[in-house]
Amino acid sequence: MTALTSSIPSFDHDEFIQSHPVATLLIDRGGVVLFVNAAAEQLCNTGRSAMVGRSIHDVIALDRGYRQRMNDPATAALFAHRAEIAVGGRRTIVVDMQMVPYGTAGHRILALIPSDSEAELMGGAIGRSGRAASAAAAMLAHEVKNPLAGIKGAAQLLARQVDAGGERFTTLICAEVDRIATLIDQMEHISRGGPLACSAINLYPPIHQAMETARARQFPGVRFTEDFDPSLPLVLGNHDAMVQILLNLVTNACEALAGRDDGVVRIATAYRHGLSIDNGDGRGRIALPIELSVSDNGPGVPMDMRGDLFAPFVTTKRDGRGLGLALVAKLARDMGGTVQHVRDGDWTRFRVHLPAAGRKGTP
Repeated sequence: MTALTSSIPSFDHDEFIQSHPVATLLIDRGGVVLFVNAAAEQLCNTGRSAMVGRSIHDVIALDRGYRQRMNDPATAALFAHRAEIAVGGRRTIVVDMQMVPYGTAGHRILALIPSDSEAELMGGAIGRSGRAASAAAAMLAHEVKNPLAGIKGAAQLLARQVDAGGERFTTLICAEVDRIATLIDQMEHISRGGPLACSAINLYPPIHQAMETARARQFPGVRFTEDFDPSLPLVLGNHDAMVQILLNLVTNACEALAGRDDGVVRIATAYRHGLSIDNGDGRGRIALPIELSVSDNGPGVPMDMRGDLFAPFVTTKRDGRGLGLALVAKLARDMGGTVQHVRDGDWTRFRVHLPAAGRKGTP
């Protein structure tokens, strides 16, 4: 048998591992992280510089049993199916974990493969959820638009009879009606496969508009707090879609706190290094450094519902329809971003990650 001359060009092995879609870390005999690839940065929501040189147990919190086996020199390999780990501080996810030896110096390769539901959240993929949400929005569009026109007309008539204090609320009603009508038009367009129009926007005007609407509903016992990054750059997004995302998340948080007198809803923005996704559109990995989060100190989502949280018609509310979070996921996806749910101690957090706008309004 003669060896065939390969026509495959040589390639950079380091670049290959760096771009591999599976989260991969190289650790030494003592458990110190020597290397992480981009997928590991995304999974841990932490930049490479913050992980390399640290103990693996400071980067990834493991069950005591896995930790002891990893620290045992006699353990050459470790395989675990659906193991719960904590990354990025206290964020808990479920992964298939594999550790194998590398070289002769005691180094080991640790691969972390998110479960299907976790992978869906990390990549922002909504599949059937997005399609069903779009179909539902298209079917409801006609029925919603007609009463909206009546509401706006009534608000405009009322504005002629109220004082300056009341005019603030009639103006808000008209603005909300216009925004919802525009959103319905956009959702009808999305259901036909068209893209969501995005441009460079300041994230704070849609936040303030959504919060003004939420406060006007006067949720009893709920206190709003804010933790904003004042140096946040412009976002590549859509104003009305951002308002809708915020309203859905804030409303859900407030309703989760019903009956309590110590409820807190926290809205925060931050710039996060190291998070990126590949949307499969040929552009490669896109950085998602802009984080908008809505948190509440309510009871949280039942464990058995967390895997399907962004699917349509899944709801914990007695009178809910289960379309709100499916729509949030779709709008985030259509702006090139993701949405994630985590239970962090006593807090339920929804994090929306979006691309920053470039100089000409592009990533």
